[in-house]
Amino acid sequence: MRRWVGPLLTIVILGLVGVIGFLLIENFSEMSAEAEDDPAPARTFGTATVERTDLVSTETLEGILRYADPGTLISSGAGTITALPESGAILRRGDIAFELNGLPVVLLYGDRPAWRVLTDEVVDGPDIAQLEANLIALGYASGELTVDESFDEDTTTAIESWQEALGLEETGSVAPGNLVFVPGPTRVGQLLTDVGSVVAAGTPVYRTSSQAREVLVLLDADDQDLIATGDVVSVELPDDIVLPGTVREVSRVVINDGEGPEARRVVEVFIDLDGDTGEIDEAPVDVDVVSSEAQDVLAVPVEALLALAEGGYALERPNGELVSIELGKFADGMVEVIGDIAEGDTVIVPE
Repeated sequence: MRRWVGPLLTIVILGLVGVIGFLLIENFSEMSAEAEDDPAPARTFGTATVERTDLVSTETLEGILRYADPGTLISSGAGTITALPESGAILRRGDIAFELNGLPVVLLYGDRPAWRVLTDEVVDGPDIAQLEANLIALGYASGELTVDESFDEDTTTAIESWQEALGLEETGSVAPGNLVFVPGPTRVGQLLTDVGSVVAAGTPVYRTSSQAREVLVLLDADDQDLIATGDVVSVELPDDIVLPGTVREVSRVVINDGEGPEARRVVEVFIDLDGDTGEIDEAPVDVDVVSSEAQDVLAVPVEALLALAEGGYALERPNGELVSIELGKFADGMVEVIGDIAEGDTVIVPE
């Protein structure tokens, strides 16, 4: 009986092989039929025309819109603050900067701070000339007063006339606590003390600035070549209004913006604005700076570029010809191309 086992097993194996072969053939036939019904998608493409144009690439920097020439008004005298101006007020020569102990502290123009009592007994100095120039500008000097560094009888007379107009005792002398000097018309910013506060000499009273507006950019020190004095930029305000600006100054001093390991090394960039900035005192703005520019160049859409296996790039003409080109500047989805190509040529753009 064992003699039949071998032949029987062989017959079974052959039958299985046949069935498997049949199934494979059927499956292959179905796949071939599906392939015929669903052929590979044909290549699709568009075209573009080689343009002669200017390519301008910009970089957006973060800036702060603010009033220019920020500073701090310091009290030269000690006592109680009895009156303060409103934030936003514009003070000019002869106006009251604030009141100290019920007496006016008068704002005058000058670069030197008040630092000593001025009387006819003091030695000559440039602070005397600074005071005399203000007395003449305010109309309290007789025709005899000249601007010099000497405190004479004409200086005393002019001071007495000024004190009379202010309703003060006519002493003919002035002390540091009676006045404060600033470079020019001054805008009152944030108040740093309150009415009723007792202050010492040297106490900050309020922030100051000029009436002009500017944008401050803290530029990474490594990017100093991105912008230069005289460059024209675009400034986008919070209300989406865009104003032109001109770089007034790029500081040569590198400072730290912040503290600790995350502090940035930056330089200050000051930008003057041309146009109305509205009612906003201070706000973040975007500053668009031209980072690169190529004028009167041939350009195509970046999508038209073909990377070559051997390296480099080419453009394809509608007839299939490949034109090897070199690349120049990139901007707004376009690229400068240099090679055997001309303005008005048509090139393929794969889709």
